[in-house]
Amino acid sequence: MQLQSLKTVAIMAALSTAMLLFSMKIEAQAVKLDPQARVKQEVDLTVTLVQIGQSSNERYFAAMLLCVITNGDESKLVDDESLRSIITLLDMNDDAVRYWVALCLGNFGPRAKPAVPKLLKILDEMDCVKAALTSADAARVALKKIGADVPPSNCEWRRKVQ
Repeated sequence: MQLQSLKTVAIMAALSTAMLLFSMKIEAQAVKLDPQARVKQEVDLTVTLVQIGQSSNERYFAAMLLCVITNGDESKLVDDESLRSIITLLDMNDDAVRYWVALCLGNFGPRAKPAVPKLLKILDEMDCVKAALTSADAARVALKKIGADVPPSNCEWRRKVQ
């Protein structure tokens, strides 16, 4: 019963976030925002949703949405100020959020170099945590896409898997 309630809350959070972004897209079309202004608005709103989400699920889905918004050519439309805001999300304690934020930063390639120290810190903290996926896994992906050196794992079990 409780699992069903959590699923319902997660779905509601995702839907409310999606509806908010959809209404923003309609508004952007109505006022004819240029693509860069539209992406900035979407990214900045989604960063705020990650920061102020009432539940872990809300923050998780907002971070996942941020990764989707910045995928492909859209990442080129994100300005440096918004990119810095995304990087600050790596300071959050929620590992599921940091997972998606790290993947999101990988979308920016070399432009996300300022995130490298925080990504390396995540590797330090989470590399030896035994879980299906952690932010350390996403940090490794992001570091590769950014073009930074990816240090070998300090964990015996992880070296066997890699």
